[in-house]
Amino acid sequence: MPVASLLPFTVTPNRKSASPTSFRLTEKFILLLVFSAFITLCFGAIFFLPDSSKLLSGVFFRSSSVEAETRTGTVSDTSTGTGKDEKILAKIRKDHEKALIEAKDTLQKRPDEIKKDISSDKEKLVQSGQGKGAKGDSLPFVQYVRPPGATGHEPADPDIKAKRAKIKEMMQFSWDNYKNYAWGSNELRPVSKQGHSSNLFGSLKGATIVDALDTLYIMEMYDEFEAATEWVDRNLDFNMNAEISVFEVNIRFVGGLLSAYYLSGKEVKGVEYF
Repeated sequence: MPVASLLPFTVTPNRKSASPTSFRLTEKFILLLVFSAFITLCFGAIFFLPDSSKLLSGVFFRSSSVEAETRTGTVSDTSTGTGKDEKILAKIRKDHEKALIEAKDTLQKRPDEIKKDISSDKEKLVQSGQGKGAKGDSLPFVQYVRPPGATGHEPADPDIKAKRAKIKEMMQFSWDNYKNYAWGSNELRPVSKQGHSSNLFGSLKGATIVDALDTLYIMEMYDEFEAATEWVDRNLDFNMNAEISVFEVNIRFVGGLLSAYYLSGKEVKGVEYF
């Protein structure tokens, strides 16, 4: 085989060309494709850079009006706004550091000291007339008004009535299995049929019980509701020193207790903490 045929960019005996270094049409197409991909990659990478919009608006599309304002010094309002933002950020950082110090000091206390501080704060509220009352043993009396439409109504449509009964049946099935296999735990693992308490709630227990209080009442499962409130009254305890998920505790414990109190008007031990 001739040596010339092995070189892609050299003239071959059967190739008629005016220049020995000219490219074939396919070679030109490949080079053009590679070059186009390279250019596209370079310009496309700009849009993936941080603050690319600011880069484009500040470098490529900088208007003459902005340049004129910069030269004449009429953009002082922006600097003033920046100064205000810096003051706000400094205040946020200061408040954040203060909260961290307070949390650190609280976590270093023993549980009995934390409980004593809570009792002391409650006594101060009672003395100032903003607490639960002079005796401090019950919530202030509020006339309970039954929420309209919560319970005591049956749908007229038989199809809706059947669906409602099926939903209640499934709730009863779920509640019975939780009570049999994981009573007092935060959740039930249905496959292993074992209770589980994750670290989202610290040492708090009974997330499923508290979270289901309003559902039990709305579905008129009053026996289960009474059993759940009895467990809350005897076992729920917020006096702990642990890291928790504020979001989960709010939606499950705080939300469950408040909604149960709103629907039933029944005071339980857990509600008194709020």
